[in-house]
Amino acid sequence: MSREQHVRDAVDRFIARLRQATDAHLEALAAELLQLIRGDMRSSRADLDRAAVEVARAVAKGGSHARHDLISRVADAVRRLDDATSLRGVLDALADGASAEASRVAVLLVDGDTLRSYRQYGFAPGLAAAEMPVSASPLLAGAVRLRQVTPVPASDRPDPTGPAFMRVSPGQTGLILPVVLQRYAVALVYADGAARETENAGAPVWTDQIEVLVRHASARLENITSQRTAEALTSRGA
Repeated sequence: MSREQHVRDAVDRFIARLRQATDAHLEALAAELLQLIRGDMRSSRADLDRAAVEVARAVAKGGSHARHDLISRVADAVRRLDDATSLRGVLDALADGASAEASRVAVLLVDGDTLRSYRQYGFAPGLAAAEMPVSASPLLAGAVRLRQVTPVPASDRPDPTGPAFMRVSPGQTGLILPVVLQRYAVALVYADGAARETENAGAPVWTDQIEVLVRHASARLENITSQRTAEALTSRGA
C-alpha cells in the first residue's frame, strides 16, 4: 500500500471518529435540553422531543464557534424563562432571548382585535411596530387565528399598505411566531435576520432557536396559569 493510501485511510478514520463524537455530543445536548424544558409538565413528551431535536439539528448546521455560543444562549434563555413567574416576566425573557439571535425583534400583545407593541429591538426610526389592528396584515391575522409559525417573505418591492416593520429585504428572512396560552395567541413575536444558506455549514440558526424559545414560553405560561389556578382552588378550600 502506498504512502498516499495510508494517509487517506488515516484521514478517513479520523473523520469517522469525528462524526461519531459529534453524534454523541448532539445526543447529549438533546438530553440536556429535555431536562431544561421538562419542568413544564403540561407540554407533551412529543413537543419536548421535537424542541430538543430542532435545537440539536440547528447546532449541527453551525460551525464549532457557533455551536458553543448557541448552546450557551439556549441554556441562558431557557433558564430565564423558567425563572419567570408572570406574563410580563416570560415576555421579557423571550424578547431578550430572541433579540440575541435575530437582527430585529418585535413582541406584540394580542388584545382582542388589536396588537399592542410590548418590546422592540433593532428597528430604524419610523419603522418600529405601533398599535394596529390584527387585520393590518393577513400574515398577522393568520398567525393569531391559526396559532402557527408564519414566514414573512423577502421582497425588493414590499407592499406599501402593509406594516412597515414587516418589510423584509432580499437576503433576509422573517417569521411571525405566536405565543399560545390555552389555545389562544396572547402575543406575537416578529423576527427577521439573515436568510439561511443550506449549503453553508456555518449558516445562521437563529430561526430554530427563536422557535424553540417561543414554544417554551408558551409552555411556561401554561404552567404559571395552572399553578395559580391550583393555588386559588386550594385557598378557597382552606
